[in-house]
Amino acid sequence: MDEQPIPPRQEEATGGAPRTVGSRYQLQREIGRGGMSVVWLALDTTLGKQWAVKEIRLSSDPAERRVVEASLVAEANLIKRLDHAAIPRIVDLVDEGGELYVVMDYVDGRTLESVMGMGPQDEDDVVAWAVQLCDVLDYLHQQSPPVIYCDMKPSNVMLRPDGTVRLIDFGIAREQGTVHGGEEGGHRHLGTHGYAAPEQRAGAPLDGRADVYGLGATMYALLTGRRPPDDPADAAPLRQVVPELSHGIESIVARAMAANPNDRYSDAAEFAYVLENYTTHDEAQQRGLRRKWRAFTGALIGAAACLVVGLVLIAVRWNLLNSDFDYWMGLGDQSVDQETASAAYVHAAGILPADLRPYRGLFRLYRSDGVFSTTEEQQFEQTIAPNMDALRSDGQAWAELSFETGKLYWYYYGDAGYGTSAGSSYPRMRAASRWMHSAAEVEGFYGAPMAEAYADMADFACDVVPRMGEGDDAGAYAPYFARLQTLLDEMADSDNNVMRLDAAALAQDALRTYARKFRADGISKEDMLALEAAAQDIADGAPTTTDQQDEELWRLRANADATRQAIEDAFVDVGDSQ
Repeated sequence: MDEQPIPPRQEEATGGAPRTVGSRYQLQREIGRGGMSVVWLALDTTLGKQWAVKEIRLSSDPAERRVVEASLVAEANLIKRLDHAAIPRIVDLVDEGGELYVVMDYVDGRTLESVMGMGPQDEDDVVAWAVQLCDVLDYLHQQSPPVIYCDMKPSNVMLRPDGTVRLIDFGIAREQGTVHGGEEGGHRHLGTHGYAAPEQRAGAPLDGRADVYGLGATMYALLTGRRPPDDPADAAPLRQVVPELSHGIESIVARAMAANPNDRYSDAAEFAYVLENYTTHDEAQQRGLRRKWRAFTGALIGAAACLVVGLVLIAVRWNLLNSDFDYWMGLGDQSVDQETASAAYVHAAGILPADLRPYRGLFRLYRSDGVFSTTEEQQFEQTIAPNMDALRSDGQAWAELSFETGKLYWYYYGDAGYGTSAGSSYPRMRAASRWMHSAAEVEGFYGAPMAEAYADMADFACDVVPRMGEGDDAGAYAPYFARLQTLLDEMADSDNNVMRLDAAALAQDALRTYARKFRADGISKEDMLALEAAAQDIADGAPTTTDQQDEELWRLRANADATRQAIEDAFVDVGDSQ
């Protein structure tokens, strides 16, 4: 049975005597409540000191319980080696009666999220809070190894009555270069929609610049009263939302929220310095605008004189470019050496940036050995990055490129080679997610429904474990089941063995893992068994051509009985009537 939010205890509802946990922490009054936790103000009867105690109702599911416990232990172990005035300590963990109690410093105040509920905040106040948070982030990033906070947002910042701030909830913080809690796939560090940096949502390696982005997004929310969009390109300029804001603060926040980490402030210390001098930055902005206007008026006269000559030169250059492009495309298509071919396609992409043919050539090369390696990924990103504006100019072409890129990540990504186990799927699905979302958002794109299905499945896979830990996963499984059905319907006509086997494995693994969750969301046993049969049919219809594909087909057949048994077990307490 799915866990429900913690109900009030009998003594709470009737005003009975306060409870004591851990033989010393007397729970006095509730000061906060979430989906699966209650935060209490508690009195330490041994020390006579007040603490905040978070009560967490642990799931009866052993796997879910381990996830929550591991996360809390990792958070406590991380925090206990930190010593900063703005970081509340975790001082004790108490496991009592199937519930876990986290004892931490009590912070008198309210979250910046509650402050944001009052509307856009004064920019001087927001800058003051941000400078303090820069100091905390700089402290974390100076650790050895550096600690990346990963979850900067208004709800994780407490504002005290004296104007100082405290940074709370280190649940997904981790040391740079490591995966949170040692979890396979690293799928728990995606952060919060609107506040996580693009590279964090994509599952790429992180450094302190991801936290710079999170703080910039937090400032954006406080200054506008709106949560920022996931894609920074979709964030309206600050002064378009709140015209009273200064040019200086607008440009500072825009740089902090740059999609490319290299375009942001290099670290929290630089960010703090700019914030402390943001009024000077605003004056410099005004002087720069005046200089640009004078330069523009002078250049305008000269530009008119050059226009006629320029048009002639453009026509000549276009003919030369086309012939050069055809040469490099021909070399890429005809070469039997993969490095020569890929270099030719990269060169062709630089000549005509908006043309999709070089990318299609690269995709063929990347798929040829069944693995889209991290080296190939780096080559692809370096090729596409300078051409993004040109590619986006044609919406349908951009959607096609995004969709094909998403499928490349989904089915082929990873140096480890071919594999479709649940663990190996997470990094591939996470990397594919942003491309699938991009394709699905283009109106009229032929592949938009399928791209949306892929995007939804990736979101589910990446978000479900944190949501299980928070008890917020009810209702998430029926849409996922529908997307799996859509995927298998699509694969029934595919002649790509890798895609057929991967889709079958994804459905089979989901049925074994989430059968009870599917049932709780209203999926019948008959529908689950039908999905399992469809997965087997799709796998059996794949004419395997490599040893790895043979092994995967063998795994699917070997797991068929266990999958059907998991479905049967999910309904043992309700009979076979559903």
